[in-house]
Amino acid sequence: MKPPENPLSIRSLPRQFQTKAGQSLCLDLVREQHHQPLVDMYLAYQPRGSIQGLPPLRDSECVKWVEHIIRTGIGIIATSSAHEIEGHIVLFPANDKKCEILVVVRPTYQDVGIGTELVRSSIQVACELRFEQMWLPVAAANVRARHVYKKCGFQYMSDTQAREIDMMCDLKQAPPHAHP
Repeated sequence: MKPPENPLSIRSLPRQFQTKAGQSLCLDLVREQHHQPLVDMYLAYQPRGSIQGLPPLRDSECVKWVEHIIRTGIGIIATSSAHEIEGHIVLFPANDKKCEILVVVRPTYQDVGIGTELVRSSIQVACELRFEQMWLPVAAANVRARHVYKKCGFQYMSDTQAREIDMMCDLKQAPPHAHP
């Protein structure tokens, strides 16, 4: 499955939300005008390589990686009133029924609800695109992210503890609060 040709087919976006700090942000699909700001966000991300080896450490590799995820994924961004990208989530279709997600929030904007809103919006978009499952790997040590995913309806796929844990969300049974 490729990203939707017509972003108007996604009814749940764009939409506004308030962070826990009271800042108004907009969630929207990644569009052509967001490509360079996304590259800039990932080039500025610190520490690079801290999200399971991403974003890539070398600038040239980071730019290629961002261009690849824009091309192959369905992206949603959270932007401030100054049009700065504060968070990004990408759905990567594995097949017509299942997608993987990657969530990134600028470190200075973490813990204010942006990640939760991005995950909730990605669930809504995935449902609109008729996916049945969402999957993601998360570092076992990333307790904050694991809490967000659990709150949004993700479950652990196994009981074994490892450095990385796989989590799955059954979109046919997604909790009502996962939808905006």
